[in-house]
Amino acid sequence: MARLRVPTGIEGLDEILQGGLLAGKSYLVSGEPGTGKTTFAAQFIMEGLRRGENGIYISVDEKPAHVVEDAESLGWDLHTPIEEGRLILLDVSPYFNWVRSGRSNVVDANEVIQDLSKQIRRINAKRLVFDSLVPLVLHRDRMHDMQEFIRDLIFGIDDNLGVTTLMSSHVWPGSSGQTQIGIEEFIASGVIVNRLVKLHPEDHEYTRTMFVRKMRGTNATLSEFKFDIVTGKGIVVRERV
Repeated sequence: MARLRVPTGIEGLDEILQGGLLAGKSYLVSGEPGTGKTTFAAQFIMEGLRRGENGIYISVDEKPAHVVEDAESLGWDLHTPIEEGRLILLDVSPYFNWVRSGRSNVVDANEVIQDLSKQIRRINAKRLVFDSLVPLVLHRDRMHDMQEFIRDLIFGIDDNLGVTTLMSSHVWPGSSGQTQIGIEEFIASGVIVNRLVKLHPEDHEYTRTMFVRKMRGTNATLSEFKFDIVTGKGIVVRERV
């Protein structure tokens, strides 16, 4: 029996993914700054709205107003679905305020999941975005605690919330790793890596590329593809590198 696929809305990528992401699972898009992670996340949400699937976008790195402005620069209207109650754009700062107030020295994964569950039920959301994961755990002192939080968060979302989730994660420029914390790539059902590369040493310009490093339940090609960010379309995957 064929499993339900959730299209990303990214031209060229959904063909690589045999129709999209498997429904109800969590996926990771990682990369250095400037590799299109936020554009990817917004495009995923926009495609859901186009298909009548409500969404929740959790902005960690940017103020929600900036997310809306960035979307407008690509020709996407987030104001209308927010006003219509089809999209909830959340600022993660209340969790940090909770920590700074002295109520706790950590952000609790179960607390996050309970709050998300209320928001999801409120609008019957089908898509969820975390952009990005890393700031949620940087207040923790030990790498083990960071990894435990991410593990509990991803498992809790997949087991309890009934949404297809896209999470972004930073990679430091020049790093050989796929993520900053090192556990997300193992727990997520799929990992897509965006890069900025010089295809030839003598090149003076960088090219954005995308590589589906991992995708459970999908026989995706192990090739790296060039992509552009186009006004009105967002990310458009082009030819192989």
